[in-house]
Amino acid sequence: MPSLEEFCTITGTLAPRMVGNTPQGTRIDFGFEGVATSPHWEGERPVKGVDYATVRGDQNMDLDIRATIGEKRETVSYRGTGVSIVTSPTEARPQELLTFATGNADLAWLNTAVGVAIGGGKDGKIELTVYIVKD
Repeated sequence: MPSLEEFCTITGTLAPRMVGNTPQGTRIDFGFEGVATSPHWEGERPVKGVDYATVRGDQNMDLDIRATIGEKRETVSYRGTGVSIVTSPTEARPQELLTFATGNADLAWLNTAVGVAIGGGKDGKIELTVYIVKD
């Protein structure tokens, strides 16, 4: 039976940019920057990316995420999709499915891993816990 293993925690600040009404819904690009901590490395690593969000008819958001953790040879790129459940005008609960790409030999196992990220965003801040699906 598959299980989840905690990979890292990401905390950051959001910088939303309204794109506007599109045929799919209202588009908002949420740039974000912050740090990731993990038992797989020492200290904090920078995180930077964009979450291309589309507000649906039910007021929740479809997510399309592109981001990186780390710098130089330690960079891990990740790509995600998911939904963010909007609980108030300034608060939401993102739920994401992630895949990874890295040239870092110590983290090369991520190239075949699937991740799940669950967290919360409030008042321009975000916190996510990323889990790896293990079988």
